Formats: sequence, C-alpha cells, structure tokens
Amino acid sequence: MIQPRPNSRARIGAALALFPLLLAASCVSESNAGGAATTLATGAVKPAALATAEFGAPQPAHATYSCGQRGSLTIDNFRTSVRLVDPEGDNVELPAAPATQQSRYGQAPYALVLDGNEALYMKNGKEPVTCNR
Repeated sequence: MIQPRPNSRARIGAALALFPLLLAASCVSESNAGGAATTLATGAVKPAALATAEFGAPQPAHATYSCGQRGSLTIDNFRTSVRLVDPEGDNVELPAAPATQQSRYGQAPYALVLDGNEALYMKNGKEPVTCNR
C-alpha cells in the first residue's frame, strides 16, 4: 500500500471537512444563486481572473493525473466546471462549488479539489484519492 505524504493527510482531512459545504453549495437553486450565477451566465467574468486557480497554480484545460494503483483521473477544466473520467471509468461533470472559485468542484456524490499538480477526488462511499500530474 502506498503511504500518503504527511501533508496529503492534512489535505484529505481539510477536503473531508469541506465536503458537506460542497454538497450544500450544489443544492442552491438557480433562483437563489444570486449575482455569481448571473455573472457566470452572462460571461462577465474577466479572462485574466480565470488564468489561475484559487490556490495560485495555473490549471491546464486538459490533464491526466496518476492515482497510483487505482488508475488515472482525466480532467477537462472549463474553470467554472470540470468534466472528468474517474479511476473507475465514470464520466462526471461537476460545477465549481461555490460558483465563484476555480479549485473546488462538487455535486453529490462527487467532489474534486485541485491544488497545483494534485487533484483530490472524493466519491461518496469510497476512500478519497490524491492523484498527481
């Protein structure tokens, strides 16, 4: 079994703590989403703001992450949403959660946190997996 790096455990803990928030954010109806949804829908977000993820590292539009023995995670990043193929082969589309940022994505039962060259992928009922580019 591959042992996670010490700070990976901290990230997993932080991501698990944020998971309920991601799920709650995905439950907001369009009529209650407020100005952020309107801004995203109208395209008023400035392209320069989309160049860098919240954690400071630029995220590529398409990337494949190695998840060790579990396989790979392929992500198409559209900044306000991602489309991914998880290690089990499931095709998933996730919105940004909350809608105004570009490193956390989620919709029950999935969550994804991008941080530099790492992607933390969570699926309800499964152990979270940290994958690397």
